[in-house]
Amino acid sequence: MINSIKLENWKTHLNSELFFSQGTNVLIGKMGAGKSSVVEGICFALFGTFPQLNQKKVSLDEVVMQKPVKKEFAKVTLNFQVNNKSYLVERIIFSANKSNQANLYENSKLIAGPKTSEVTQRIESLLSIDFDLFSRAIYCEQND
Repeated sequence: MINSIKLENWKTHLNSELFFSQGTNVLIGKMGAGKSSVVEGICFALFGTFPQLNQKKVSLDEVVMQKPVKKEFAKVTLNFQVNNKSYLVERIIFSANKSNQANLYENSKLIAGPKTSEVTQRIESLLSIDFDLFSRAIYCEQND
């Protein structure tokens, strides 16, 4: 279960934090308010990519906030639970071609990172699902 997500400098989200409860959660807002960006942030936190990025429709630099002020990094922090254990994953994208970072914590103890691939592999193992299956069976892109 996803408990919360925090988006910093992620697309149009300067500093947004959303909390989720058990059951169905709904994001409501006007067109362009950033609803899809939240879902992309969740996917990115878990797998280090999301469909538009994976299909090269956008670049990593494009997810770092550009307006009203260009930012140097974007950060996504996701809290979730699997098998009664709490996890926190954070992924940081740096502009200007610096190395991106990711860390995964289990009950506040670092268990993977800072290599992004290491974090992704560990999450795939925890969830028993990879990005390909997630994007085909769970994630539904807008207008698909």
